[in-house]
Amino acid sequence: MMKFEAYLEDSISQKRFVNLQYFTDIHEFMSISCIITGMINKESVTYLSTNTGEEVLLDKVIKIDEFYAPSYAHIDDFTCDC
Repeated sequence: MMKFEAYLEDSISQKRFVNLQYFTDIHEFMSISCIITGMINKESVTYLSTNTGEEVLLDKVIKIDEFYAPSYAHIDDFTCDC
């Protein structure tokens, strides 16, 4: 089974559209469809850059497609019935 890190790297190299779920700096839950164009380091912090212009803090990424980030692997579902 592929791990999150391998899937992230593969998605970047394949320039594949993904469903990216993450928290913003003010803890808003966001879900976007995008191409992750790369990873950038700013002041020792890693961000994902996307074709939509967002720069997402890697530590705030919840999941990419069906692959959960290690820090959020314990959470099964972020959907709601609202």
